[in-house]
Amino acid sequence: MFSGQLPPYLEPRKFADQERVIEGEARVGELPRLREYRDSQDQPVRVSLAFGRDEDGRGRVQGRVEATLILVCQRCLEPVHHPVVADVDLVLVWSEDQAKALPADLDPLLVTEERLSLAELLEEELLLALPLVALHDECPRPASTGSEPESEGGPDDTQTNPDNPFAVLARLKGRRK
Repeated sequence: MFSGQLPPYLEPRKFADQERVIEGEARVGELPRLREYRDSQDQPVRVSLAFGRDEDGRGRVQGRVEATLILVCQRCLEPVHHPVVADVDLVLVWSEDQAKALPADLDPLLVTEERLSLAELLEEELLLALPLVALHDECPRPASTGSEPESEGGPDDTQTNPDNPFAVLARLKGRRK
């Protein structure tokens, strides 16, 4: 499934006991939940994950997942190449009760079977690291050239458009004077 040395499945308990490190590359197209980013399918996903145990004996996975996704700029609606970096620091838990018992500053990774899909872990981390709004630092073209006619909803629209819900408020405000 994955190019390079990335395994399709992880064995979190075994990997934590062995202090295993997983490094390599995948492609965005190999992650089913990221297929909606059609222009990003050939982009690399760099993975570096270290399994081990913390000072309290809990299984832990730490590392980084990086990719560049091609998103739509919400200012100019043009494609924007956005680097997505997910710093991973998860505690392995095998039940909801264990997850709830963790201190608030620790994030659980619920493992319900011996094997865990690497694709699911990578997808989850990248999706959580996506920006709320994708924007260029500087858009390649302005959103409006200023030569287009004013659209409805201008400042005087409250006076002339009876369908405007604020027109009633404007009339009431005008009566108080």
